[in-house]
Amino acid sequence: MLVHEYSRLRKKWDILIVILIFASCTLIPFQLAFEHDVTLFGSAVVYVIDVIFLADIALNFHTTYHFHGTEVTDQTQIRRQYLRTMFLVDLTATLPIDLLLLPWMDAGVFSTSSVLTLRLFRLLRVARLFVIFSRWMRESSTNTGYIRIGRLATIVFLLIHWIACAWFFVPFVEQFPANSWVAEQGLQDASASTQYIRALYWTVVTMTTVGYGDITPARDLEYLFTILVMLIGASLYAFIIGNIASLLSNLDSAKVAFWSRADSVNQYLSSRHVPSVLNDHIRAYYEYLWARYHGLNERGMFSDLPVSVRIEILHHLTGELLDGFTLFREAPVALRNALLLALKPQVFSPGDYLSREGEMGAGIFFLSRGTAAITSHQGERSHGTLNAGDYFGDLSMLLAESRTGSVVAITYCEVFVLTRSDFERIKAEHPEFREAFAKISSTKSERSAELLLDDVVL
Repeated sequence: MLVHEYSRLRKKWDILIVILIFASCTLIPFQLAFEHDVTLFGSAVVYVIDVIFLADIALNFHTTYHFHGTEVTDQTQIRRQYLRTMFLVDLTATLPIDLLLLPWMDAGVFSTSSVLTLRLFRLLRVARLFVIFSRWMRESSTNTGYIRIGRLATIVFLLIHWIACAWFFVPFVEQFPANSWVAEQGLQDASASTQYIRALYWTVVTMTTVGYGDITPARDLEYLFTILVMLIGASLYAFIIGNIASLLSNLDSAKVAFWSRADSVNQYLSSRHVPSVLNDHIRAYYEYLWARYHGLNERGMFSDLPVSVRIEILHHLTGELLDGFTLFREAPVALRNALLLALKPQVFSPGDYLSREGEMGAGIFFLSRGTAAITSHQGERSHGTLNAGDYFGDLSMLLAESRTGSVVAITYCEVFVLTRSDFERIKAEHPEFREAFAKISSTKSERSAELLLDDVVL
């Protein structure tokens, strides 16, 4: 059985593994530094997590991986890839070697149990954490900034937790000398939770370079440890600030780029003394584009993809909209695909002219969203409205005559335009297009006749 790397099952399993890595990498150092003795509950938790990680090792032998964009599904290659990458680390971090010493669990070094010391090998599971986060970032089709922030927060918390445990463990191994920070704070006999909170407090204060001075080193070993933590904290502080600033800016990079362009247009028009009404109109148009498309040019985004892939994407993006037109519903697959690739989307604001009276017909407009009014005689006469699913422009284009009517957007209108050149090309390449177009034109004849009686040609 194969498990696909980006499948839902693998994703749910990885979430469980991340939680268990976090739990084990938190619990084991705490047991060593503050509890010192092997407990039944702590051991049960550790070994249950081990069993799940053994299952994870087995699952990794059956999980596909991607190489140069191609998913590798060959079982032999999958096994070979895992054996030469993460297998040894996963195995070392999972094998319960400390079980062998359970009968002698009181024996140990540094006044702590050897069983707890051997459990530190499980901290190697942090490497698996990086693998999982990397997989999620490769898989994500959206901005990976949130995943990177989650990874950064997890690693920073674990590092702070480990340093806090080590800060308390330093005086513990020397039986709390009288001049140690633990003795000076009177914490030798305090509860494990109190000892941990004080150690965590010192770690955060030192790493953030605040340094209140209420808990200070007094012995050479503590001074050396403090110097190391200061260096780590200073580097980590700069790293965190830089990364978070970069990540937060990248999260809204598309929005920032879009509105920067919109602001540049508005500022330029203002500098050229364009009327504020027109400037407001343009601003509203940009707001609509952002709300509908987040400022992205959907067609331009896919121009470098293979034609077959572009057709699939366009079917998904515009299929429901275009199904409102009889031409697309009844067109053969090949003709429908040709039309999908040829149609050019446009957006019109309220009050914009989709087509003007007196212009030569140069294309067919398919109204997919919104409402538009039909007018003539420079807007003095009204001839009804067009709604989603209507189309116009075919008559003036086929007759090669100027339009005698105008179409004005009442609401925001989204249209697909088939230009004359694309119309002629598709008609030549697909003979069935003439028949399909004639069929849908007949269903429109009554409305066209009414407009023609009013001397309106669109």
